[in-house]
Amino acid sequence: MTLASSDDRASDTARNLALVNYGLLFAAVFFAGVPALIAVIIAYAQRDEATPTLRSHHDFQIRIFWVAFAMTLAAGICFLAALVNGLAALMEFTRANGWDSFDTIQIDLSRLSIDGTIVGFVVASLVLSFLTAVWLIAAPAFGFIRLASERGIGHHPRP
Repeated sequence: MTLASSDDRASDTARNLALVNYGLLFAAVFFAGVPALIAVIIAYAQRDEATPTLRSHHDFQIRIFWVAFAMTLAAGICFLAALVNGLAALMEFTRANGWDSFDTIQIDLSRLSIDGTIVGFVVASLVLSFLTAVWLIAAPAFGFIRLASERGIGHHPRP
């Protein structure tokens, strides 16, 4: 009888850990992704010993992390491209005005125009950041609800 109760406790602990992982993935929006790193490490460590239902949740948590990572990376690349293009435009503008030394810096930005490429990269970066935030809120919430109702993710059989 004690063997069955210890198996039940281990199952409850594994389920609770998966629920905490969803909370960590949700919190990643507010703490610059650090909780997501913790969640994905736990998910990778726990999925081999998990039941099929819990394994599907750990796989889903790993998928949530990598999709969010890819979208964040794309947003960062877009922002970096906008920054580089903006700095290049500023350098070209200062070169055209005859910036010859740091002692006589006088920049008149009234004639500086922002290129559509820069605006496009900034908008792309903002849209990707927004979509990442929505993903990190909606996907863990979906997984949490599925796990709380003791259902797996996808077409995995019940234990």
